[in-house]
Amino acid sequence: MIHSQSFNPSQEEILLGKTIPMLFLERVKEKPKGVAFRFKNLGVYQGVTWQEYREHVEAFSLGLVELGLKKGDRVAIMGDPCPEWLYADLAVLSVGAISFGIYSTCSPEEVRYQVEVGGAKFFVAEDQEYVDKILPFADQFTDLLKIIVIDTRAMFMYRDPRLVSFSEVEEMGRQRGAKSPDRFEEMIQRNSPEDTAFFIFTSGTTGPSKPAMISHKNILIAFVYAFGEVFPELRTHEHRGISHLSLAHIFERNVSIYFPLLYDFIPYIGEEVEYLQETLYEVQPTFFHGVPRIWEKVAGQVIVGIESSSKLKKMAYRLGMRINRRYIQKVWEGESISFIWRSLHWIAKQVVFRPILNKLGFCKTKYVISTGAPLPPQIQSLWHTWGVDLVNLYGSTEAGGVITSQRPGFQKPGDLGKPTSVYKVKLGEDGELIVSGPGVFKGYWNNEGLTKETLKEGWLYMGEVFEYNEKGNLKMVDRKKDIMVTAGGKNITPTEIENAIKASPYISEVVVFADGRKFPSALIEIDFNTVAEWARRNKVLYTGFTSLATHPKTYELIAGEVEKGNQLLARVERVKKFKIIPKELDPEEGDTTPTRKIKRKLMYEMFQDLVEEMFRSKEEEVIEAETEVFFKKERRVKS
Repeated sequence: MIHSQSFNPSQEEILLGKTIPMLFLERVKEKPKGVAFRFKNLGVYQGVTWQEYREHVEAFSLGLVELGLKKGDRVAIMGDPCPEWLYADLAVLSVGAISFGIYSTCSPEEVRYQVEVGGAKFFVAEDQEYVDKILPFADQFTDLLKIIVIDTRAMFMYRDPRLVSFSEVEEMGRQRGAKSPDRFEEMIQRNSPEDTAFFIFTSGTTGPSKPAMISHKNILIAFVYAFGEVFPELRTHEHRGISHLSLAHIFERNVSIYFPLLYDFIPYIGEEVEYLQETLYEVQPTFFHGVPRIWEKVAGQVIVGIESSSKLKKMAYRLGMRINRRYIQKVWEGESISFIWRSLHWIAKQVVFRPILNKLGFCKTKYVISTGAPLPPQIQSLWHTWGVDLVNLYGSTEAGGVITSQRPGFQKPGDLGKPTSVYKVKLGEDGELIVSGPGVFKGYWNNEGLTKETLKEGWLYMGEVFEYNEKGNLKMVDRKKDIMVTAGGKNITPTEIENAIKASPYISEVVVFADGRKFPSALIEIDFNTVAEWARRNKVLYTGFTSLATHPKTYELIAGEVEKGNQLLARVERVKKFKIIPKELDPEEGDTTPTRKIKRKLMYEMFQDLVEEMFRSKEEEVIEAETEVFFKKERRVKS
């Protein structure tokens, strides 16, 4: 079965034959004094106009050319969202070179690997922290010419000749531009929509991360155009969003840098990523996107906050939830809603939920999106009940854009809606999702073998199993490689189990093991902030993460949360045993991918003793205990 809508390129002729920098030039000419984006500096949001934007991009672009950058060369950029990240990306693309972002959470070894595989000629670092991740390996790279530093305040003791400041490169470019005023636009006009614009390194959950080649055409049609189809008000209304995920992430890169080229969309960049909650409150975005972890974490903080509030507030919240749960059920099922229910919903919204959403920064959001990984239906249901129209969207790096998405309007949680018109979609015999269309990437850089495994006759094999539900919407089952078969021959989809349990505000990560085993068991990472608040309320003493994670009272708390999750699962899927891991997972230590996705094989290697202990039979436990007693006696006799 092939699912396809009619994609008519003439609907978006503006994109045909254009590159990203070409659209950038057109935007500058269209509204030179309009605000392109805002960034927070010393507590105040400052606007950058399109003309100012161009001046920075042109200067840095020509500065790179002066240093030796040529069409097809690669430039790595590492750091949190900041104006210079945006300038650098568009500057590199203007030359016809290829940029790639590196997650700020990458370990030094992962940075070395990506710079080496990508063959970067220049490395743009936000500050000293990221210089320190590349400089120890700099002598190993034959291609690397310069390390360009944006914030040089902590660099006064560094003497490496490869180091140069971002502002110095801009000044070189200004001098070059004064001599050749047409050079910048001439470079841009020489590039093609089929050229590779940038690399995106895949998350690397099943092996080393791989650089996927994304062309200008891929991204403009499959992402920017497709988004306008799914969220039509982007075309007709001005929106403001927040740049908060890493710009190495394909979604954030598109929203923060490329959306504004076609839509009246203004990104806001806060001072620190860690202060996202503060930025949300200040900006009150009309458009907001986040990965499931953000939605889970914020929801958990709200629930724990309610539990810590006064009896009157708790009573009001519970009453409001009873009303809104019934109301949203009617919306999901498409039932007609009486005046009484509309009135009760309005009262609950104004009295209970509006103050909560205002404090969170979601009072004015029109479009709210979850992407990057499967969103637990219970979390989406909770946000819907609070009055936030959270939409579940599915895309991938290799597909370049939005493959399938729920449409706005409080769609029932649990699926991923219907495909966009950009793609043809079909399911293989084993349920694997296979897609074709203008968004499909060009392949993996310098890896023809893997490209041929993934791309076959114009079809991209996603490696993830899907199914259609009763409404004809696509629903993700699991990654093809992750589906497990128990010792009893039952198929287990670990993601569904993990999502059911991760809906708890006290649980950060769940890793299920069931392949070849008699029953599913799980490793659990607690959410330190919410469990710490619970511990404070319940007078549970602890000294740090490990002491809290290993406290018997914490085990009792998590056991109750696991049981709640189990109630949503079939009997064969229920987690029979679990262990709380004694440390907080850290991407910079290689515990997870840079986007904090779990590597199941690595989790087993790190915590093999805990995993095997869960599957040990009672007889084996008795034998082990008796053996330990025997050896203790032997040691005492010998001593």
